[in-house]
Amino acid sequence: MSAEIEFENIDEFRQQLSRVAEAYTELAEKHLKKAGNKLKKLASENTPISGEEHTNSKGKTVKPLSKSWQGKITGLNSNEIQYELRNSSKVYHLVERGHVQKTRSGEVVGFVQGKHFFDQVIQQFQTSNIMQEELEKFMEDIKRKLE
Repeated sequence: MSAEIEFENIDEFRQQLSRVAEAYTELAEKHLKKAGNKLKKLASENTPISGEEHTNSKGKTVKPLSKSWQGKITGLNSNEIQYELRNSSKVYHLVERGHVQKTRSGEVVGFVQGKHFFDQVIQQFQTSNIMQEELEKFMEDIKRKLE
């Protein structure tokens, strides 16, 4: 005894699913990049500005700390995708975490406390609805692909 079940429009549904599967990674990357760029903007806005123009040892002007933020998407598929935000400045870690002050002879004469501004940026980003809004937009895009 065997039972046969017939589905109407199953081929059309399969085609829709394959379109969504193909577009999923692309859409995830798009929305992750949007949210990540908003985080980058928050980081740039909250980065302390010294008010001085700095030069390196060769006398060239160095890019301000707030303009040194770089974000990129990494990961090969939708399970590994992530947004990496970093500051390319050579002094970022000194401003963020603090550092000792030394004379030219190496004698320690003081300590500059770190600003810990990036921790504040992360807290601000987490309490905002940026990720929630972007996730909702992502789900709407996926739903549109199914229609």
